[in-house]
Amino acid sequence: MNWKKLTAIAMCTMALTGILTGCGSDAKKDEAKDAASTEIVAYGVIDPQISAQQIIADKKGYFKEEGLNVTNKFIQSGGDMSSLISGGSAQVSFESPYTDIALAANGVGVKIVAPMANIGNTQAIVAGKNANIINGKDLEGKKVGIPAGAGVMIAIRNMCNELNVDISKIQFVTLGPSDAIAALEKGDIDAMACWEPWISNAQKNGGKLLFSGLKSYLGDKQGDVNWMNFYTTMQVSDTFLKEHPDEVKKMLTALKKATDFINENPDEAAEIIAKEINLDKDEVKQIMSQNQYAMTYDDKFVKSCDEIADFMKETNNITNRPDFGKYADSSMLKSVDASLVTAE
Repeated sequence: MNWKKLTAIAMCTMALTGILTGCGSDAKKDEAKDAASTEIVAYGVIDPQISAQQIIADKKGYFKEEGLNVTNKFIQSGGDMSSLISGGSAQVSFESPYTDIALAANGVGVKIVAPMANIGNTQAIVAGKNANIINGKDLEGKKVGIPAGAGVMIAIRNMCNELNVDISKIQFVTLGPSDAIAALEKGDIDAMACWEPWISNAQKNGGKLLFSGLKSYLGDKQGDVNWMNFYTTMQVSDTFLKEHPDEVKKMLTALKKATDFINENPDEAAEIIAKEINLDKDEVKQIMSQNQYAMTYDDKFVKSCDEIADFMKETNNITNRPDFGKYADSSMLKSVDASLVTAE
């Protein structure tokens, strides 16, 4: 699709309407019509954490209310989003800063325009039923299964720093989530670190939740913690942001309505999302209940992104650490609702 041609047509139409009628209301109607004529394919993931708001915005008609023609397209794994963005297919997408940082480090023009949810509470560590891990210090000398390069390691590091646990005495074993669950049941490892739905699955098999990025159940630290804030985000290509700023603003307006709906109607939202991505409603509800759905672009969000970038550089997932401003832009969100943007 020739975005520049469509934009030129839209601008000419608006100009002619203004000259012929001088009527603000007619101009707004034409603007909405032009926006609706631009088909936007929004890529997401079959995951209630990443794509909750884009599903609700579609199914509740919020995109249409803003005069947008949006088609949601879902993929199985968020890990595949990078290639779609870098290849130009996913001009508008939903994933996480992990993806955006990796792309920016490789010179791909992409911008986070808003956070969607803080899902740090679903990045967690579960102990085996016979591991006898009560306090943080009990992890010393234990085997912990964790996927290679998993961001949940940030939560483990921050826990160790706060509770004076010697992380060098923890033996980390590289295991994918399904393999870690099997190893935990057999007693080959003492604990596993990953994310939902594997965390819940491990608990169903008798595992004990030790802590997440946002909550601790350890004997020596219980309650809310700040060990890992991890966000899902909406991002657009630099080209799309430059050529379609109005559409981006309207999408953010619709997504804000969706965010409010999720927080005000959690059961109905879970049911809508579960049906759309063909997952069990109760499972979706349980996962969503752990997340903080909010489009707040604050210092905590910025700090989280910087922490992830540092971690990715340290673990050689990227060769250079991009500055936050290279892959994030708050201007669109600020124009929609300035109260959401508080980051300095």
